[in-house]
Amino acid sequence: MQAGKRSDRITFQRQSVSDDGYGNVMSNWSNLLTCWADMLERLGGEKIQSGALEAPRLATIRVLRAPETLAVTEADRIVARGQTWNIRSIAAVGRANEELEMLCETQVAT
Repeated sequence: MQAGKRSDRITFQRQSVSDDGYGNVMSNWSNLLTCWADMLERLGGEKIQSGALEAPRLATIRVLRAPETLAVTEADRIVARGQTWNIRSIAAVGRANEELEMLCETQVAT
């Protein structure tokens, strides 16, 4: 992939869990990594979830393969284009596996 194709700035986030000191579990998302990516959005189709109609959007996000991006898992999430995206799958792509491609979904429950 040429450098010019990565025109979207994205941030990977990882969830951490802590105790608030009163026995309540607190869930926080913290920034893991910010990098340039190639992002292609498409419609995901409508589906009914728990009796409510959802219209999720899908995106394919490609980043360069590096030690930092290899640490990303499906449990993490991406913030891009003003939306939070759940990572559904990650695959190494390209002739020499030089990129990571992530199938992501937004506007759905995690």
